[in-house]
Amino acid sequence: MSTPHPIDTQLFGIIHDAVRRDLGRTFDALATRTPPAGRRRAALADQLTWTLRFVERVHVSEETYLWALTCRRDPTTRPLLRQLAAGHARVHHAVSAVEHAAHAYQISEATSVRDDLRGALERLCTILLPQFDREEDEAAPLVAASIADIEWNTWLYRHLLHTDTADELDKERQWLTDALEPGRRTYAKRTLRTHRSISRPAFALPHRQGTRLLCGSQTASNQRPHCSRIRTALHRLDTALTPT
Repeated sequence: MSTPHPIDTQLFGIIHDAVRRDLGRTFDALATRTPPAGRRRAALADQLTWTLRFVERVHVSEETYLWALTCRRDPTTRPLLRQLAAGHARVHHAVSAVEHAAHAYQISEATSVRDDLRGALERLCTILLPQFDREEDEAAPLVAASIADIEWNTWLYRHLLHTDTADELDKERQWLTDALEPGRRTYAKRTLRTHRSISRPAFALPHRQGTRLLCGSQTASNQRPHCSRIRTALHRLDTALTPT
């Protein structure tokens, strides 16, 4: 089955870009000559952990609802979506290692602990970034052609953004739209505003303050440069690990 007019799935990319942005900021912070200390180090570890838990929630909601529904509508999508589900499992294994390293980093300023976190993060990104690319390039068009708008909204509002507190929902909205280009930001805000709770502008101030704490004196206006820096770092890692 295909829908008469494929639904708009650009939120996939917006979610992934929010993760890329946070990973880029974390890479930048860990690579500075003056490493994060005190409150900033703890905030960095907390935000990284929060971001990765959001990633895991996205993956669970995709597998249990979105992809399951797509497979029922179009059985030919099953092999690809099974491959991507296996990729989720690899991502979750790498996420566990990052979370463990982030916990150690939160309570220790040792250089070795910081290096362990960066190494775990690099290993995660070698799995996660290609996974994101495949989901955007290959899975999103299949989902768009297989389900209806009401089913997409059910996934978004009852599975992905399902939360018990307005504060947490507002945090998710601010996080998803932070540093987006104007056009995509407008789309995301309009889409997320249709949820059961109205986003409160007052929450934007503590979010911006938290971002400044994480990023230091410099804050990025766009997540794409961060993504490029991550990929450059991973290319250097791949080169170093490739036998000559």
